[in-house]
Amino acid sequence: MEKLAETIDWKAIMNLFNYNREYVQLGSSQFIVSHPEPVRKAIEALRKELDQDPVLYVEEKEMSMMQRVREIAAEYFEVPNPDDIAMTDSTTMGLGTIYTGLNLKPGQEILTTNHDHYSQHEAIRQATGRSGGSYRRIDLYKNLSEVTTEEIVDSVVRNIREETRVLGITWVHSSSGLKMPIPAISKALKKINSGRDEDKKVLMLLDGVHGFGIELETFPELGCDFFIAGCHKWIYGPRGNGLVAATREAWQHVTPVIPSFTDTMNLIIDEKDRPKEMDGKQMTPGGFHALEHRWALYDAFKFHLDLGKQQVWDRVHELNRMCKEGLAEMPHVTLHTPMEDEFSAGIISFEIDGYSTEEAVDALIKKKIVATAGPYKISWVRFTPGIINSEEEIKKGLEAVSSLKK
Repeated sequence: MEKLAETIDWKAIMNLFNYNREYVQLGSSQFIVSHPEPVRKAIEALRKELDQDPVLYVEEKEMSMMQRVREIAAEYFEVPNPDDIAMTDSTTMGLGTIYTGLNLKPGQEILTTNHDHYSQHEAIRQATGRSGGSYRRIDLYKNLSEVTTEEIVDSVVRNIREETRVLGITWVHSSSGLKMPIPAISKALKKINSGRDEDKKVLMLLDGVHGFGIELETFPELGCDFFIAGCHKWIYGPRGNGLVAATREAWQHVTPVIPSFTDTMNLIIDEKDRPKEMDGKQMTPGGFHALEHRWALYDAFKFHLDLGKQQVWDRVHELNRMCKEGLAEMPHVTLHTPMEDEFSAGIISFEIDGYSTEEAVDALIKKKIVATAGPYKISWVRFTPGIINSEEEIKKGLEAVSSLKK
């Protein structure tokens, strides 16, 4: 796909996806997505090559194709060195790989929040159980409808202790749709870390999956130490792909959990040839993966770069604003996601009077509207308008919600 003009034909972009348009797909982008045409074609071409000559093709292409993916991911996210990107299969694999690989000492703790996903909580629980460390969960705000950057940053800073070694946090909460002020938190942590020894500094580990592919902040601008995301959601990449980006300094605080396959690998690695520093390539779990999917991730990042990050941001936020404003006008609906772009991205969470979340999702599906419910103790209905949707589809979703009155 050639570089697009500033004015994009979004209906043409929608048509690059093979969604079943009998349904309005308002739940896919935060779950798992359909492959757009450029990604489908790349997968098919690579699969043909792999099927025809798997041994020679893999031996010739494996390292260069993987580095090609790292390089375009680094370009998209402005990671200074592509080698500081590790490839995974999902956000969950990235969280498990990094938390388990952390060189956490007995007596050190991981601080996280009550708003994070199960995968983050469980990875932390397992890692601290193995290391002899501990963890705490905190609330970041009292009232979601009145949340401020100052309140969130203050909640984090007040809960940092001498033994706190890691802050595990999420960019966009999949429960409420709240987008966190990550650069402001990073700035506050930098101030705390200025008075700490290197092995006691607080590392920020960010689950970034629901901002990645929507928001404009780059890896340096976010200021986290580890950034973890799946690429089969808002990036619209091949299913079964994710990544971890980290600073070179942060990589020195982890140890690989699974042997990596890198261009320095031999059948038996000579210790004198082992890299002196840890990096993303060494932290990439080895073994054979769905290579046509992993290598076609290049085409997903190219798809985004061709569209333009600003154009994608504008489109997603335009559709989300339209949807939130429509929901907010309905007296039988409680909108939980903040209206402001500063505190929201692509997930909209809401309740419908007289319906449980499960009942509401089922009722919407009967009306040919696909919504989702989150895996949380308090779970709300979620819409996720993205570049796969049109204004007409948003109106249909709102009409369906409007009709659900008891």
